[in-house]
Amino acid sequence: MRLRTLHVKNFRCVEDSTEFTICPVTCLVGKNGAGKTSLLEALYKVNPDVRELGAFDVLMEYPRARRRQYQKSAAGRLDEPDDALITTWELEDHDVARLEEVLGAGAVKSRAVVIRQGYYPERHWTGAIGDSGWRIPDGGLDAAPQSAIPSPNSEIGQMDAFFERHVGPLLPKLLYFSEWHIMQGRISIDALLHRKQKGELTGPDRVFLALLELGGTSVEAISRIERSEELIADLEDAARPVTDEIGRFWSQERDLRVSFHLYPGRPQDPSPFDRGLVFETRIVNTKTNMSLNFEERSTGFVWFFSFLVWYSDVRRRCGDNLLIVLDDPGLGLHAKAQWDLMRYVTERLAPHYQIIYTTHSPFMIDPDRMAWVRTVEDLSTQTPVGATHASPPPGTKVGDEVLSTDHDTLLPLQASLGYRIMQDMAAGKRRLLVEKPADVIYLNWFSARLHESGRRGLDPAWTIIPCGDLVRLATLVGLLANDPRGFAVLLSLSERDPDVLNQSATGGSRMLQSCRTFPLRRYARPVSSTIEDLIGPPAYPALVDLCYRLPRKQRLAATIVNADETPILRTVTDRLGDCPSVTRPFDPMLPAEFLLGMGGRKARKLPGIQEALSRFENLFADLNTSL
Repeated sequence: MRLRTLHVKNFRCVEDSTEFTICPVTCLVGKNGAGKTSLLEALYKVNPDVRELGAFDVLMEYPRARRRQYQKSAAGRLDEPDDALITTWELEDHDVARLEEVLGAGAVKSRAVVIRQGYYPERHWTGAIGDSGWRIPDGGLDAAPQSAIPSPNSEIGQMDAFFERHVGPLLPKLLYFSEWHIMQGRISIDALLHRKQKGELTGPDRVFLALLELGGTSVEAISRIERSEELIADLEDAARPVTDEIGRFWSQERDLRVSFHLYPGRPQDPSPFDRGLVFETRIVNTKTNMSLNFEERSTGFVWFFSFLVWYSDVRRRCGDNLLIVLDDPGLGLHAKAQWDLMRYVTERLAPHYQIIYTTHSPFMIDPDRMAWVRTVEDLSTQTPVGATHASPPPGTKVGDEVLSTDHDTLLPLQASLGYRIMQDMAAGKRRLLVEKPADVIYLNWFSARLHESGRRGLDPAWTIIPCGDLVRLATLVGLLANDPRGFAVLLSLSERDPDVLNQSATGGSRMLQSCRTFPLRRYARPVSSTIEDLIGPPAYPALVDLCYRLPRKQRLAATIVNADETPILRTVTDRLGDCPSVTRPFDPMLPAEFLLGMGGRKARKLPGIQEALSRFENLFADLNTSL
């Protein structure tokens, strides 16, 4: 059976999530406190891998603000139960074949099955199987008459028993795993036995017991064991496949193995490790032959190991009909480790199971699968436009598509897409990053004129991209690109600029160098050159004269002759501001567009154009050599 929709109500901070669809891999993205974990914990109760964790608890889980009111109104009125979880499932081909083998051909009239659960003893079913005659209306479950909603005090209870008997075994077990399940490095056997006898096992306790099961033993057997070396050998044999699996996906450290120790508690150790037997798990680095307590190793390895132990045990107990629920996997991991985890999820788990997980990390979001993302927001402080008394209450809401308008909620998605765009930019051709669109025109125009005369122009392998703030962008390229050498940057800021000085002080200059930075001051006289300084006087002022059709007495070419330490753009802007015939601010794009329309023959008459061509040729020679 495949989970198709999920709807959580009246559960902790979730008053009414609204119904949302579930994908093969569903990623719930939202800020801390938005209610992501509550959604997972409610879903887990539909068919948990630990049976005793499946009941809804009014005291602990019903929304606090309405709990007392609900308890008073619900007393003696179980015919009107309060739902907490509504799930819609789809029977798969093998499910239909199994049912019709028992119930007869044509018994499955609809593949859709709805399960409602809440603060009442049994779960209630709606579907069209066998002779029950119960069907989901075209308008969905909300369109069904109230009498069609099962309750324990009606004949529908018999239908529920029918579904529990025939359809219940087809439900996948939900494997739930979070940071609260990570195994501890030291276990007091006596304390664990005490918690087990009282029914107070924690998540780490259950994972440790699962490890013992993999080794063919139990905590009771350990407490009376005499041949501890045999036990340790069996456990290490059982843990070896787990460690090997981690090695295939955990690229951070591959030379690790697990070792176990069992020893009497020492009086000087803190309670409860000062008495009885103590079981310790250690991680050994086979390169250095050094070992550390399990909890002192990297978080990623500890998470992987604990999850794989629990996953192996759940498969052993429940088979492969699983739905895997992960609460903030990879929390606290380095970005590369999060990639390893996502690779494990997509390559090992996703081909076999539906997966639902929560995150607020961009590296746990697949930018190629944005349709699988659901945004989770807490709208408690917002008043929806047009809200009425009949409107769903505020609180945790789940967007069935990426529809959130909250910037903080969308930030991980934006970062994930931004990173992918940068990676895509780094693939294929070489990228030459320039500051403004006019730079693209000048580079292409001068390259074409040089090629026409048999001189060296810009190699066609370069793709020119105008990007604005080049210092920050070049640093970003150095940080994010797989091969920053595929980028070159025409940097028009001088080394005296505060931004560049700050880059040098923080080590950022090496990032700039890694993507081949070409300061334009190398090819033109002003220290703080722009590409217009490569054209230089008198060619650029003459081009501006023609572009703006300046009268002879106001022309710039006659007055801006020799280059000084002032960038030519600043000089031109100042001079045009004093020209009475120019009534609009200077736009550096206009001379570039004018040059593009001039044609080569007319442009060759610009004064100083040959010197400009030589400066561009020197730049192109350096760029082409860097290829």
